[in-house]
Amino acid sequence: MPSLIMISNKSPTHGECNADPISLSDANCIVLRLDGEGRVLFLNPFGLDFFGYKKAEIIGRHAVGTILPEKENNGNALPAMIDETICRSADNLQQVDENCRKNGDRVWVLWSNRAFRDETGKVTQILCVGNDITDQDVFEAVIDAAGVRLTTATLAPTSHLQETITQLRKKVEAHKKARRAMSESRNRHRLFSQASTEGILIHDNGIAIDFNDAFSDLFECPRNRLIGMDIIRDLVSPEDAPQVKQIINANDDRVFEITARSITGRLFPAELRSRTEELVGRPCRVVSVRDITHRKKTERQLIQSQKMEAVGTLAGGIAHDFNNMLAGIQGNVEIIRHQLSPNSTHQKRLSIINQIVQRGAKLSGQLLGYARGGQTEVNEINLNRLVDDTLEMFGNAHHQITIQTHFSSDLPAVRGDHTQVEQVLLNLMINAVHAMPSGGSLFIETNTTVLSALETRAYEIIPGHYAMLSVRDTGHGMDRETRKQIFEPFFTTKAQGQGTGLGLASTYGIIKNHKGYIEVYSEPGVGSQFNVLLPVSNGAANATAAMDTSTEKGTETILIVDDEPEFLDEGREMLLLLGYTVITAADSAEAVAHLKKQTGKIKLVIVDMIMPGLSVDEIIRRFKEIDPTVRILLSSGYNRNAEASRNLLRSCHGFIQKPFRLASLSKKIRELLGTTVD
Repeated sequence: MPSLIMISNKSPTHGECNADPISLSDANCIVLRLDGEGRVLFLNPFGLDFFGYKKAEIIGRHAVGTILPEKENNGNALPAMIDETICRSADNLQQVDENCRKNGDRVWVLWSNRAFRDETGKVTQILCVGNDITDQDVFEAVIDAAGVRLTTATLAPTSHLQETITQLRKKVEAHKKARRAMSESRNRHRLFSQASTEGILIHDNGIAIDFNDAFSDLFECPRNRLIGMDIIRDLVSPEDAPQVKQIINANDDRVFEITARSITGRLFPAELRSRTEELVGRPCRVVSVRDITHRKKTERQLIQSQKMEAVGTLAGGIAHDFNNMLAGIQGNVEIIRHQLSPNSTHQKRLSIINQIVQRGAKLSGQLLGYARGGQTEVNEINLNRLVDDTLEMFGNAHHQITIQTHFSSDLPAVRGDHTQVEQVLLNLMINAVHAMPSGGSLFIETNTTVLSALETRAYEIIPGHYAMLSVRDTGHGMDRETRKQIFEPFFTTKAQGQGTGLGLASTYGIIKNHKGYIEVYSEPGVGSQFNVLLPVSNGAANATAAMDTSTEKGTETILIVDDEPEFLDEGREMLLLLGYTVITAADSAEAVAHLKKQTGKIKLVIVDMIMPGLSVDEIIRRFKEIDPTVRILLSSGYNRNAEASRNLLRSCHGFIQKPFRLASLSKKIRELLGTTVD
């Protein structure tokens, strides 16, 4: 603590207060001059800086309410203490007071005060020289020294001396209490700051003043480098820097998003919330920064999922209507072929029509695959064998392509629809061939991989063991914008009329329906690689039924229910050809009426899965109420294990896919009517 300075070179008489202005300006302690009423006449530069005032803000104002609070924290009234200083006749008076800075901070000052009087003895000015003793060690040293001086000054302390000692002791206790409160406050602030997962920054017009550990970790920058850094220049992407400057200048407290940049150059989306505060009397901005990378990824996945679901619903509806039309064609072909002799010249034309129907059904299957319509027949699949079988057919048609394979010898089986997984492989190979119009190399590989919850991927995963089917080409590759759109339905880079845009879309839908994933790696001029990941099988396989073209006839009564008149008529004709008595119904009400009228006579009801009016599950419930013994066969243009039909199958006795052939229809009917009812 600096010693007191000499402020005058001669003893004051009658109201003189001749102070050397040079010594006052250069003093490294507080020099304050008050008039007889306690108003500030002079405060040296050190004092102005210490209390945080400008000269024009303090001169002429009363000391109480500016540098002196109305009361100390311990309850002592400071105006009364000023009055005491004025009234007492001592030339020099020392006292310790709790003072107040402009920003509200409380500080402790050791004052040496001297009063100047006129001829009548009235105090005209008070000269005060003060030293900051807010630091606890300095404060206690001052009090101890004062106590020694007071003790040695008199052997018989006066009541005033005792009172002074008591006040000093109270101030020591009050100071200690204030220090403890400040320490506790700082500790709480430190704990809040460290516990927060959000980065917190205090800056002055973009220059970093202070921050928490989370902010330092988020921007991958050590503390000593961050202090004083221009955060707009160094920690905000150039594209967003003008926006951040505008928000700072406008004192905007809204939440906004930017692309932030760590000190290593890593860009990430961040959410910012800021507000204007005051720190040590200076305005500043307090900013909370949250890394929203995960949230943005989840939002993108949700938007993509909703978009795919919406288009998938549309695709499924189109496929259903398309299958109904194909069913009409297929049914009429089957009826005509059955009515003609096997040697008829028309049989060849009917075979061509049948082939066209099958191609249409394949296209419909692609739509349903994109719509994630489900798996028709679920079996265990050996991917190595599937690739071999597919290449035997595919390789003969593409001699300009060199095909290389590498199979894992211990590849586990996967569980799914063999036809659909084969369609995935064909789609990927066809896509690769189109990317190499002048020839190239095609690499197909199988392997086993493990997806871990600790891995960081662009999509959410279910950890576990997966079989990987990799298809890589040496074609022209794709840029980032193309890669983002390749799985969207009807998107194609081929010329008009050369592609439907459904190949990769249906591939995506099939793989998702098999609880798998597909990854794409591609660069322009380098080629592309598609990795299909399918969960390995851990259950028994269903036996794959052999194709049976024979028909079985019957004589039972069958009720067929469908809202498509053409299909209803064709279905009736096909059932008549098989020898059954047929009743038709175009809606649920008509079907219920027929069943009530001929309860016990109708042995089987064939009902379409999508009907106007009552839902199919409600129709089935009413059928069972009327006749619990009746068999119910569900038919639809949707695939068998589609989510909607999967639940319905639990209350039915079987399912047949539209368009169905006469042989498959006869076999399914005999399966149901040749068994006993549970």
